[in-house]
Amino acid sequence: MYPLTFNGLTNMRNLALALFSSLAFIPATSFAGIYDSPNMNLFVKSEHNSTDSITSAGIEVMAKNNYSNFGAAFTTALGSAEVFTKKGDRETFLTLDSGIKFGYFSDFFVYGEVGLDLIELAVYDDRDDHDYSDRYDDDHNNIDGYVGVGMGVDSKPFRIEIYARAREIDSRYWEAQNHGYAGLQVSISF
Repeated sequence: MYPLTFNGLTNMRNLALALFSSLAFIPATSFAGIYDSPNMNLFVKSEHNSTDSITSAGIEVMAKNNYSNFGAAFTTALGSAEVFTKKGDRETFLTLDSGIKFGYFSDFFVYGEVGLDLIELAVYDDRDDHDYSDRYDDDHNNIDGYVGVGMGVDSKPFRIEIYARAREIDSRYWEAQNHGYAGLQVSISF
């Protein structure tokens, strides 16, 4: 067994990036026989807390079992975030949130979700510089991710949903002041 080193973390990151980003390219025919034809939704969403905001636009592909309303949705959204740090500075950056929702999807739906920021995953900084590591706290550069719950109404072709998320947002130099967000998403189905 190999020890977990910076190089090992880089390889794990690249493997996770390849596996997670490949979800965006699952062809609709792969669901044949097991799932209904996937629904595709284009959406815009905005989430906030007392100081921060994230606004995004993206795509969602949903697949449900043929005999029930339980299913999964794969989402990817490009957005802009403005976040206050624990030091009181405002940070502005791009996000590429990609996640999976699991739940009950009908005219009224509820779900749980998990996801991460593919931009930060792709450019995660694994410097092997001992002087650098001694000067900065390495605990503050986790890959940004989120977990959440949501519910909504689907009146085809439009959907509206509300959600709450706990987000891990930080960099090597700062950590977000707040981690809880509430949001609204509006979608159109195809």
